[in-house]
Amino acid sequence: MSEFLKNNIMDIKNKINLLCIKYKRKPTDIELIAVSKFHEANKIQEAYSNGLTHFGENYIQEWQKKSDFLSPILSDLKWHIIGHIQNNKAKFINDKVHCLQSLDSLSLAKEIEKKSQLDLKLNILIQLQIDMNDLNKSGIQIEKTNELLDFISQSKKLSLKGFMGIGPAEIDYLKRKDLYFNFVENSNKLWNLYYNNPINQKPIISLGMSSDYELAIECGSTMLRMGTAIFGDRIKS
Repeated sequence: MSEFLKNNIMDIKNKINLLCIKYKRKPTDIELIAVSKFHEANKIQEAYSNGLTHFGENYIQEWQKKSDFLSPILSDLKWHIIGHIQNNKAKFINDKVHCLQSLDSLSLAKEIEKKSQLDLKLNILIQLQIDMNDLNKSGIQIEKTNELLDFISQSKKLSLKGFMGIGPAEIDYLKRKDLYFNFVENSNKLWNLYYNNPINQKPIISLGMSSDYELAIECGSTMLRMGTAIFGDRIKS
């Protein structure tokens, strides 16, 4: 298994480097998140030993078990929560979370503010809806972000780092490309409004998975969430 993971990680990193040359991007501007949901802790350890430190989990309960086991062993491991979080799970968010990528509502932000176990500010990405016709994806509509951004600006527990999006599962390539470019453009606009013309600050744009990461890099993504390409197919437990 270690050779399987090692080869996958090397292959992905090489492909990212080549795509950055193709699209005139800097490889150092793109962070790779290994999506480890439904994969055992030993696979995460193997991926870590092959140079990956950022791991994404969808479900709070699964993340808690892995975090309790791995965090004391792997001191610089960084956990990203990338799945939809129900409001009643906000109380389980703590300082072991490096980044919550799926903040998609004002109500969830308020619950985290009231009930989370945080001593430090939590890095968050706002999950924006990429396609209003895709009913299977969470995300706040761009037109409804004002109240959420206002709340974050006054929050004692939340620190805005950028935006996340999940593309539709099945869609025409050119339509997907148009949606992704619009997502990146809207993310940058919201960031500039929030930070009022920031100097030397750019938003994290978490866009692209194993099936569409080339397009995401072309469109301006700075963070890729890849599971299958690293770990292989998932076996749901």
